[in-house]
Amino acid sequence: MFDYFIFLIYKIFKFIILIIPKSIIKIFLDGLSSFIYFINKEHKKYAFANLDFVYGEELSKKEKTTIVKNTYTNLVYNLYDFIENQTLDLKGFENKITVKNDEVLKNAIKKNKKIILITAHYGNWEYGNTFIPLKYKPTTMVGRPMNNKYFNEELTASRERNNTKMLRKQDAARGLVKAIKEDRIVGLVIDQHNSTGIEVDFFGKKVLQTDSSSKLAVKFDAIIIPLFFKRTSFGKYDAIFYDEIEPKDFEGENQIENLTQAQADIIETQIRKEPSQWFWQHKRFKVFHSEIYK
Repeated sequence: MFDYFIFLIYKIFKFIILIIPKSIIKIFLDGLSSFIYFINKEHKKYAFANLDFVYGEELSKKEKTTIVKNTYTNLVYNLYDFIENQTLDLKGFENKITVKNDEVLKNAIKKNKKIILITAHYGNWEYGNTFIPLKYKPTTMVGRPMNNKYFNEELTASRERNNTKMLRKQDAARGLVKAIKEDRIVGLVIDQHNSTGIEVDFFGKKVLQTDSSSKLAVKFDAIIIPLFFKRTSFGKYDAIFYDEIEPKDFEGENQIENLTQAQADIIETQIRKEPSQWFWQHKRFKVFHSEIYK
């Protein structure tokens, strides 16, 4: 009953959001993000712990505070985009998104290559579930179900409306193999801690990262294309495609390890360009450096 009550509040919020002018909505969302920053003490602490650990004195306290505040703004903007995007067709998405270097994906599709897109919790990562299958090719993505079943039903319906299939993270392996064989684009968000992953270097620190994308690429001779949706202003984004990563370039004894490290390096590169767009609230370094979160 409580879950349904919360969902009803969200539906009312959704209705209001869609009828209010964007100029007013932005003011409201900025205020909401400031409020969440103020009350969300636990995750805010994790964000500052990560920034202190990664940057040390390279960034000032003021710069770190700006980054953390911006991550909350980004999350609130993402919620608004999620609501608005349910009303959009491809033309609507193209009005919001400027594509950078998508020739790498178009060429791979023309050559009938198996394609794995990787991304991070950066900018608005949900566009991989909506814009990519509408503009390029049917897509299969991996995601974690929401705890509230009513929210989860709406989220799943939204993700699947535009020819995207969603797989639960817990049992995604078989579905990913099936998607690759069906010649669908496979999408993975790989920047979080993964207890079954392998060790990589990330910002000069040891972390565990999933090697699923690497194993799939090697097994099916697929290319890996990193993709990030960077927010450029309220409601506007750049879709940034990096050049493909070819498994054959890493052939040898440590192919999976080196291929996984290459993906971690690209994610780090993009975060360093615009650190305020990454979700620093993850306990990313908790396996080897748990002391920073105490």
